[in-house]
Amino acid sequence: MVEINNLTSYEINETEVKTIILEVFRLEKAKKEEISVAFVDRNKIKEINRKYRNIDAPTDVLTFVEEKEIIICPDEIDDLKRVLIHGTLHLLGYDHEKDQGEMIKKQEKYFSLI
Repeated sequence: MVEINNLTSYEINETEVKTIILEVFRLEKAKKEEISVAFVDRNKIKEINRKYRNIDAPTDVLTFVEEKEIIICPDEIDDLKRVLIHGTLHLLGYDHEKDQGEMIKKQEKYFSLI
């Protein structure tokens, strides 16, 4: 269900990554789907951000709903759990730029539960 591609030198706890994502799906009562999570370096996420969002800067996480993909830059994150919850909620259709804070409230609630 969750495929992990670590393209960085960071050590990633794959079991933890999968557990967090699956728990968000469970809490949301969402149908499990095939998801890809890629960990990339600062230059790669900057390139992707520029290409798809026209923002020429690195970011912590990008989510591509149609592709069911979460891309994370370990150099840009403070808390992997929070970023995974955030990306998974985007996959499930939430958009913090349009929902008057609903997604961020859920993110913080799930952060405390997981």
